[in-house]
Amino acid sequence: MGTSSKIAFCHQFLSTLVVSSVFRSKFPHSVLLGNLGLVSANGETWAEMRRFALLAFRTMGVGRDLMEERILNELNSRCAEIDADAVNGKTIVHTAEFFDITVGNVINSVLVGKRFDDQNKKEFLKLKGLLDSTAELFTIFDLTVPVWILQKVCPVRYARMIEVQEEIINYVSREAQERYEQFQKGEYTLNHEDPQDFVEAYLVKIEEEKEKGGSSMYTLECLKHVIGDLWLAGQDTTATTLVSGFNQLVNHPEIMKKCREELMKLTGNGSRPLSLKDRAESHYLNAVLAEIQRHASILNVNFWRINHEPTTVKGYTVDSGSVITAQLGALHVNNDIFKNPEKFYPERFIENEKLLNQVIPFGIGKRSCVGENIAKSELYLMIGNLLLRYDIRPHGSLPSTEDQLPYSAGKLPDKTVKLEFVKL
Repeated sequence: MGTSSKIAFCHQFLSTLVVSSVFRSKFPHSVLLGNLGLVSANGETWAEMRRFALLAFRTMGVGRDLMEERILNELNSRCAEIDADAVNGKTIVHTAEFFDITVGNVINSVLVGKRFDDQNKKEFLKLKGLLDSTAELFTIFDLTVPVWILQKVCPVRYARMIEVQEEIINYVSREAQERYEQFQKGEYTLNHEDPQDFVEAYLVKIEEEKEKGGSSMYTLECLKHVIGDLWLAGQDTTATTLVSGFNQLVNHPEIMKKCREELMKLTGNGSRPLSLKDRAESHYLNAVLAEIQRHASILNVNFWRINHEPTTVKGYTVDSGSVITAQLGALHVNNDIFKNPEKFYPERFIENEKLLNQVIPFGIGKRSCVGENIAKSELYLMIGNLLLRYDIRPHGSLPSTEDQLPYSAGKLPDKTVKLEFVKL
């Protein structure tokens, strides 16, 4: 992005900022997590955990062939299940469940080295059901008001938030807890040279810091929250974007057809899988993915951030200590940037490539999503390769493309949808 484009973009981005009263760390999500993890942490704790997470991901091959192999292996396994259930070449697929498990297996293999199978699939889907049923708790109200208001005025709602938060963290961090206990008993040996997953890399770091009397930030409790943040951010948002994307694609079969034609040319008529190396040549698929992410815009309102020095937003002075956020959903439907924003029109990114820089579902800057590279790889490889393998059609009526929770801080597509996957 050139200097002038950056200035124009930052001006537009800042115009979407919402400035709040100074509640500082009294926001519910900050208090519930005790300034641990990545999403809600601030200061040196957040900076240290982010540095470590990025380094650990690079070590495990994120952004390289190893990550692509993980994703394609998982997709192959899931497609084999689809094909095994086919009747006359056609399988009816509940897309939300399909993508929940597929994406969940990828992020779970990265974090704890395991995928979900028949034995623990039900437990995973139960947790997902819990998350989906409490989506209404994730509102601007709940993110903004001080904790004491929730405790006094909405005690049942507050208790529910606590319960869900604890259940999620306990579930996703169970493997870390068990492995740490095994290590303490001498029943598990850490691979310092080549950690096989995020948990092992973190446990290695804990021991290294203990030996040299270094940072006390690396604790099992902090690991639990980091894993919780990475798992939720890496699983739910990506899977939800995929559901939203296919809801759009089956409503626009001409776009799906045009995309498949491009992919067939790139892969020798489907003789090989689509690879991340094809990104530079898959111009239309790139445009489709950008339009899917713009419409999905899963994080409608970003998490609150504390402004540490005075600044100016569109002529208004914002003092240090103020709390700000970016309303990403508003940016993605801004008519000054995206003409006819309600229309699903990938060609807008072909006609003006600079628009690609205006789609920021992962945020920008130092607080951008740590798992951005993983998510982008999953979206590219899963959507591209599914279009190469199947003709995907609506099962019955066309799915809705409307937001199911229009007043929430997060957007939610229609997850009841079933689609027909017809083997090509």
